[in-house]
Amino acid sequence: MTQPKEIATLPPIEELRRDVVPSPRTGEPRRPWTVFLAAAFGYLALAAVGVSYGIHWWDAVHPESYANSANLLQWVKPEPGKWLSLTLEGAIALAAVVAGGAPAIAGFQAWNGWRWSRWAGLAAVVLTGGWTAIMNNAAFVALGLAVVSAALIFVPPTPRYFSEWAQVRAARPEQYRRPEWIFYGRLPRFR
Repeated sequence: MTQPKEIATLPPIEELRRDVVPSPRTGEPRRPWTVFLAAAFGYLALAAVGVSYGIHWWDAVHPESYANSANLLQWVKPEPGKWLSLTLEGAIALAAVVAGGAPAIAGFQAWNGWRWSRWAGLAAVVLTGGWTAIMNNAAFVALGLAVVSAALIFVPPTPRYFSEWAQVRAARPEQYRRPEWIFYGRLPRFR
């Protein structure tokens, strides 16, 4: 009988692992430059909404420029100091909070690695666009910053960052296991 021939094979390839390489400083996935800029532009959009509201407020406190301080007031033409003008000022203040907070929240949640921040970025563009429609021309700066922030959330390094965060959040920590036996009292070696 002849000996069977042995088939020559290569050693096994190491198993590829797609673990997330954490940042040595924070222990979280490394943030790409797009996330830094998206958050920064979201915060700048918040500041620009505040500036445009401040310009409106400055014009609104002077009776001669009140009617032209915002597009909404030009459309409705309320008398200064009456209930309609006070209601509109409250609505403008509420719109400032919503329109300013939306891009800042979207940028912050992108910073934290939540995938839904993409939808929040698109909603922020819509809300800031609505703010621009009812306010003065200074609000166009806020709209431009919100658009840039939302666009940066869709740039290719950012979805990979979101998927790394999803992997990190999916990993469960080891659960506490109650010991089978607990010794109460002084340990025998100390008696």
